[in-house]
Amino acid sequence: MELHLTSEQTLLRDSAAKFVAAAGPKVARGFRGQDPSFAPARLRQAGELGWLGILVPSSMNGLGLGLTELALVLEQAGRGLVCEPIGLAAISAAALGLGRTPHPMLPQVMTGAALVVPALEESAYGDDPLSPRTRVVGKDATLRLTGQKTFVCADGADGFLVSAGGRDGTALCYVARNAAGCTLSTTPTADGRKLATLSLADVPGDLIAAHSSPRNAVDTLYSLALLALSSELLGAMEMAQEITLDYLRIRKQFGKLIGSFQALQHQAVDIYIRIEAARSLVYQVAANNDADRIDPAMAAAVKAKVSEDAMVVTKACIQLHGAIGFTDEHDIGLYLKRAMLLSSLFGNAAAQRRRYATAAGLTA
Repeated sequence: MELHLTSEQTLLRDSAAKFVAAAGPKVARGFRGQDPSFAPARLRQAGELGWLGILVPSSMNGLGLGLTELALVLEQAGRGLVCEPIGLAAISAAALGLGRTPHPMLPQVMTGAALVVPALEESAYGDDPLSPRTRVVGKDATLRLTGQKTFVCADGADGFLVSAGGRDGTALCYVARNAAGCTLSTTPTADGRKLATLSLADVPGDLIAAHSSPRNAVDTLYSLALLALSSELLGAMEMAQEITLDYLRIRKQFGKLIGSFQALQHQAVDIYIRIEAARSLVYQVAANNDADRIDPAMAAAVKAKVSEDAMVVTKACIQLHGAIGFTDEHDIGLYLKRAMLLSSLFGNAAAQRRRYATAAGLTA
């Protein structure tokens, strides 16, 4: 798929590529097992470039851009295995700016001085985000939350955007990391980062009300998360393909370049087709939706498609490398591990297919 970008979008993409050039597999390896597993200074740099406020209206000092621009930045981040949670910070900033007046944390999040991330999942099975078991009681300044969230990217986070059910339906609330009754237990991931279980016991929170959108704030944030992760997965697939094609051009077997073997050419073509189809869907959804009005069915569709393709592509790339692809020393394995993490967050391909069927009215 050939993207027809404006001059501003091209400049943004090139700026993101330059930022990513300072990252890469070597840097990602260095952060494995570290706390936090990214460089806070680099997150602040992304804030200085305006990327963390890319979806925030200009009236709130954001860039006021759209989903296509967000996808362009995150695609480059995926290519470079960037460890800084640029996508999660950007969509959280967008959510903090949904109300008539922005949340007090918004300026800090947009500059990278503080990190706020979504906490929407409650199980490994891709539950309905609009039916959380976490409960919220009280009104306005007296909101209290009780429940548990899983698979939270809490590494280095200063606060969370938590979905909870209450008397008036599903609500999105901001919870500070250091709030009384808020505890975290972490688990390492395949690529050396950490996911956390967030436990809330009568914790105070602030309501995030989506006054600028007819959609529920939780639904908006969840759909943004699906598109953000899909964009990053797309970039990871692209770079895995490039590394693999370079290897096929130089590796010899039986006195011939292995790229001349028809069986391997067929695999390479299959990889190419999957990536192009995924890119087409990502940018089609991004171009035809506003940040606060994403079609939930299409958000689920793009995450289902890209999650499945990312796993197929990165596994095939390792196979095309032969034995060396299975070693930790080779960079190609890092792309599979990143794909494993991102494809599972907020619901894997199977969970998103179920969500799409429900959202599109295809269930009996």
